[in-house]
Amino acid sequence: MKAIKVTSLLLCALAVGGCDVRNEKLVGPYVLVAIDTESQMSVSYDVGGGASVGRILPVVFSVGWDDRYIVAKQHPGEDRSVTNFYFLEIAKDAKYGDQFKAVTGPLTERQFLAAKATLRLPDFRKTIKSLE
Repeated sequence: MKAIKVTSLLLCALAVGGCDVRNEKLVGPYVLVAIDTESQMSVSYDVGGGASVGRILPVVFSVGWDDRYIVAKQHPGEDRSVTNFYFLEIAKDAKYGDQFKAVTGPLTERQFLAAKATLRLPDFRKTIKSLE
């Protein structure tokens, strides 16, 4: 009976943690992650144990980062006719608490470019063509 319980727990853990379509480390605890489909792509904070908490929600299709900021382009609700821009200030973020406190956006491209010039935000360096 004990073996069945242990096996069941292992299978549940694999079912929950083993289905990521994408899980790429960006910087520090941040990952680019999609759980079941690429249309769920987000920038998330990896809290350990196979869990992460979203910071910039789907559909993220382009990201850039340095040791101070993460920048992202996003199509809200899979609407590719709209592109929102975001940046996350790493120093303002924490593992627990308000998950969006460090995030600025959605911004228009014009607003983003102004912030980029003022704050010296990083360039975009990874684009997922299938989501662009």
